[in-house]
Amino acid sequence: MPFEPDIIVTGPDASDVALVVEVKLSSQKPDDSERQLKANMASLRSPVGLLVTPQRIRLYQDRYLPSFEDSIAEVGDFDVNDILRFRPTQNPQADSLDFERNVQSWLEGLSSESGLRGLSPRI
Repeated sequence: MPFEPDIIVTGPDASDVALVVEVKLSSQKPDDSERQLKANMASLRSPVGLLVTPQRIRLYQDRYLPSFEDSIAEVGDFDVNDILRFRPTQNPQADSLDFERNVQSWLEGLSSESGLRGLSPRI
């Protein structure tokens, strides 16, 4: 089964992918998650990707080189513990869905001026 991103943000034209987001509750296998995200960014021609855990956001950018392994690089790593404020329960399956919704809601909030004001200068 091919990798499917957790969240896709499109531009005004729905076929124009602006951002691909992979949401993980833990960073136990960061290399696997990063490979999946890079492959998906390349296949969807997304210029930007995020790998999000409850503690960190890793930002990736496509530099449009011939090989996606070389072309897509991490350009930022941010502590988001205080921004996302997600606290897991004892139900990993429900936590996974709740965290994905939390990230989607946070991203949607960034589309407003008040949502952007809530960001720390560190991110």
